[in-house]
Amino acid sequence: MPVGRALASQTRKAWLEETDMVFPASGGEELYTWKKVTSSVIGIITGNPTVDNYGPMEIRNWTTGEVCTLDFKPRGWSKGSAYQVAGRVCGKDGRTVWSIGGKWNDKIYARLTPGYEDTDLKPTPHHNVAGKTMSVSSSQAFLVWEANARPTGIPFNLTPFVLTLNAIPDNLRPWVATTDTRLRPDQRAMEDGEYDFAAVEKNRLEESQRARRKIREQHGEEFVPRWFRKERCETTGEVFWKFNGEYWPTREKVGSGKSTWADARLEPIYDHDE
Repeated sequence: MPVGRALASQTRKAWLEETDMVFPASGGEELYTWKKVTSSVIGIITGNPTVDNYGPMEIRNWTTGEVCTLDFKPRGWSKGSAYQVAGRVCGKDGRTVWSIGGKWNDKIYARLTPGYEDTDLKPTPHHNVAGKTMSVSSSQAFLVWEANARPTGIPFNLTPFVLTLNAIPDNLRPWVATTDTRLRPDQRAMEDGEYDFAAVEKNRLEESQRARRKIREQHGEEFVPRWFRKERCETTGEVFWKFNGEYWPTREKVGSGKSTWADARLEPIYDHDE
C-alpha cells in the first residue's frame, strides 16, 4: 500500500490503488473493482487519534455491469456529521435500482428505489429488532451491514480483525520475510503511540527509498518486484500486479531452515545501515 506524506503531526493519510476481487456466484464468478477512499488519522496532537474516511468510491461489477457509487462525507466539527456515507447502485443501463446509506462505522442500510435515489435513508422502527430482516423486494430501508463491537482502549477505533494484521507471534517470526510490513518500524511505532518516533522513522525510510531509486537510475536499472509481475486485465483493460507464485515456496524453505531470506534477493528496506 502506498503511504501518503504526513501532514504536520496532526494528520496522516494513506491511499490505495484500484483493487480487484473475484467472488463466487450462483451463475459463476463475478469480477469486482473498487478504489479505496482517502483515509486520514486526526487528533494525534490532542491525544485522541481517530480514523476518518472520505471521498468518492466506485464499486463496479464487470460481470453484470452493475455499478455502486458511494460518497463518504468528510468529518465535520459536530459528532453528528461523522462517518456518513450515501450512494446508489445502478444497473448496466445506468438506471438507479438501490439507494444505500448510513454510517460506515456502525450500520449501512439499503432501499429499493427504481429510477431515483433516496439521500436520506431511514430504517423502519421495527427493523431494529435483533434477528429480523426485511425482504429485499420491500420499498422500506433494511439493514445490509453492521459493524462488530470495537475493543476498548485501542487507538484509531480499530476492529478486532485489523488488530491482528500487524501482530507477529514469536512462532511466526522465523517465517516472516524481511520486507513484511509488520516489520516496518514507523508503522509499529504509530501503533504503539510513539508518534514523534514514527514520523522520524517514516522520513528515514522514504529517504532511503529515494537513495536506492537514484542509484538504480544512475546505473540504468529498472526495479523489478520480487513477488509480482505487471500484467493487463483482459476484462477491465487496467494494468495490475499479478502474484508470481514464488513467495510461499520461498517462505516454506526459509521457515524450515533450508534457506534464508538473504538468498531471496530482497532489498533491505528497513535496515539502518545499508
